[in-house]
Amino acid sequence: MQHSEVRSSDSNSVLHRKYTKAISPIAATSLDDFKLDENVYKPDFELTERFQGFSKELVRMSLLGLGIYGFLIKLAAEQGGDKYLEALRIHKILATLGVAAFAISAACALLNGYFATQCLAHQLIISRYFARLAGDRYDKEAKETFRIVIQKQQKTQRRVVEVGKGLLLAATISLISGAILVAFCSGLVLFRK
Repeated sequence: MQHSEVRSSDSNSVLHRKYTKAISPIAATSLDDFKLDENVYKPDFELTERFQGFSKELVRMSLLGLGIYGFLIKLAAEQGGDKYLEALRIHKILATLGVAAFAISAACALLNGYFATQCLAHQLIISRYFARLAGDRYDKEAKETFRIVIQKQQKTQRRVVEVGKGLLLAATISLISGAILVAFCSGLVLFRK
């Protein structure tokens, strides 16, 4: 009896390893396996759209900040702009940190948009498997496989959400830091006498 329990446990771990990367460990039996009620996925689509919209705005503002640094360099490089160029040379660490902050903000915001899409993909897979569990088209073993996949997808989705939240926070802090640094550098360049 103990030997059969080990086999059962081994088969579950093999099953778990085999289907952790599969989108559908058991092929769909009908088109009903792909159907979802609009109320199930529509709020997730709307939330993802809002996160991606916020990420896009962070990217736009970061690129605008980089453009301001480009304007400051152009201003410093113009004929008779020696005093401006000297101001940037003296404070080159601040200018470099400002450019880096805007670049980090743009990169983190773009990655957050990607992770928001990944989170939605996990949610759709989870919803489809819950729909399969509710029906009677699959046997008990198949439903157990679905539960394993749901748990794996939920665990992965939690990690994706945590990474996405961290990226969004990093993008926002970097944008604020870049804005403060560009304001300081602009003041040094424009009001240098």
